[in-house]
Amino acid sequence: MRAMQASLLTRFGSAAAVAVLATGGVMATATAASAAGHHTPLDATALSIKNKPIAHAKHHADAITGVLRDEHTGVAGETITLDSRTGKKPRWTVVATGTTDATGSVTFTVAPTARTQFKLVFAGDSTFRKSHSNVITLKAVKK
Repeated sequence: MRAMQASLLTRFGSAAAVAVLATGGVMATATAASAAGHHTPLDATALSIKNKPIAHAKHHADAITGVLRDEHTGVAGETITLDSRTGKKPRWTVVATGTTDATGSVTFTVAPTARTQFKLVFAGDSTFRKSHSNVITLKAVKK
């Protein structure tokens, strides 16, 4: 059996390559671990909905109100859409957009001309998870 001899430069280069690979692997592992450790889950939200006829001599419109909450606290400054659907094969359509006030409330005024279902939708953001309200059904308003 013949022993192989390698030059000092070859041995040094091999050792350096191993050190770089080992260090890079450690760094990659540390980076992945630190990135995973800084992930914060999004806060859950809940979105309520209710309607109230607007008081006039005749009932001409409804006020649809919702409150976006994070646990028991209203969430201010978030965009909420009012979605509606009507007909035999209904699809949800965005009919209005609003921003929650300091208490997490948002209000839309509607005057449906046919039986219409409505829901409120919060798309979520970098802090809060998305949510939507229940569905309410309103009859056509009298003119």
